[in-house]
Amino acid sequence: MEIIGTNQEGKDKKTKKIMLWISILIVMLFVISIILFITIYYLQQQLFKFRVDGKRVSLTSDDVFVYEQDTVYVSLRDIASFIGYNYYNGGYKQYSEDASQCYLESENEICTFEQDSATIYKTPSDQLDYTYYTINAPIKKINNKLYITAEGISLACNLKFYYEPEKNSITIYTLPYYANYYTQAYTTSAVSTNFQNQKALLYNLMVVQNVENTETNANTKNIRYGISNLEGKEIVGTKYTEIEFIESTQEFIVRTEENKVGIITAEGETKVRPQYDSLKQIDKDLNLYLATSNNKQGVIEKNGKILIYLEYDQIGVDTTQFQNNNIKNPYLLYNNAIPVKQNGKWGLYDKRGNLILPIEYDGIGCIADDKNLNNILLIPDIKGIVVSKIEEEKEKKVTQYGLVNFLGKPIIEVCLETVYSTVNNGQEEYTMIFQGTPYNVIDYINQYRKLEELNKEE
Repeated sequence: MEIIGTNQEGKDKKTKKIMLWISILIVMLFVISIILFITIYYLQQQLFKFRVDGKRVSLTSDDVFVYEQDTVYVSLRDIASFIGYNYYNGGYKQYSEDASQCYLESENEICTFEQDSATIYKTPSDQLDYTYYTINAPIKKINNKLYITAEGISLACNLKFYYEPEKNSITIYTLPYYANYYTQAYTTSAVSTNFQNQKALLYNLMVVQNVENTETNANTKNIRYGISNLEGKEIVGTKYTEIEFIESTQEFIVRTEENKVGIITAEGETKVRPQYDSLKQIDKDLNLYLATSNNKQGVIEKNGKILIYLEYDQIGVDTTQFQNNNIKNPYLLYNNAIPVKQNGKWGLYDKRGNLILPIEYDGIGCIADDKNLNNILLIPDIKGIVVSKIEEEKEKKVTQYGLVNFLGKPIIEVCLETVYSTVNNGQEEYTMIFQGTPYNVIDYINQYRKLEELNKEE
């Protein structure tokens, strides 16, 4: 019996010893699994993560983003497809493959970029008018591609860009994402279809309406609009028939029930009293607006003060006739000269509201008779503007052309038969015809006129 008991006791000790080792092994495996989990998690955290609108995106190139100290640069070519844009070399409407320029085009807007420039140009897809913006750093060429800063791409392409170095991640939210989110979150939001008003979301502002945004109410004639912040706090009550966001000033053009328009700030203050038939911003730096009333046009300043009285049939030029000139602002040539038309005659005001060229010219710009020649309005090298008059010659009316500068001073008197441009070896050349003889405009001016004196502002 003692032998049997002794054997059983030995077996129990052996079993306990095995169980102890098993327990130790389990604990060790558990600790190892925790270490592995932490290691894997850490390694995953070290991997670069790129998300667009909440979805993980795989990059096709390893240099989409370039880091210079605390600044992130983004390849315009590579980022375009991820954010709903198409990329093109050259300037917009220039039809070239100039690698120092490019533009991104979406369904609603085009944005143009140029190497070493901190100015970008944005225009709606259905218009030719540009709005220009200054970004925080110039466009760079890196790896033979054009790059823009994170701040620059946010402004250019209407998005939010988040870089978290501690997580090694970049997250982008596009404007369509925000528009969809706030349309769903607020049943009275009014941003589902209006692209300009969608931009207000990027500035913590939202256009709202007095009915829910359902299909039943989509065509209701009595819809009225107002403004709130993204937390839903009311800024402007829903009492206007139309509201349009002005991105460059972060203000709103509003239309009343009496069909008159004015300007309201993001704080809800009336900046320009509603009294005009229409308003359109024509320069963001000077904050000038084209105002129309009773089919007459003028220019007002940001505080509503009249700069040019509303007594003109047209202000600004038709850029579709001079697309080769790449006119950035048809209302403010060379950032100074404002073309005006009254009773069929043209003249120029300056940006201070002074008449600098009498309203006595029959035309502005020259339309070439030969399709191989380019129509011309501006000659940038001399800050020249083409003007014309109709003269009587031997009982026949003949159009003659001349050149004035951005200050309205004559460069060449009205005596030319035509003025046009051609492109040779990628260079724009300007030609004028006088008494049947062609002259290179730039060479002639450099030889016979003193541009420094002409272009000197008083």
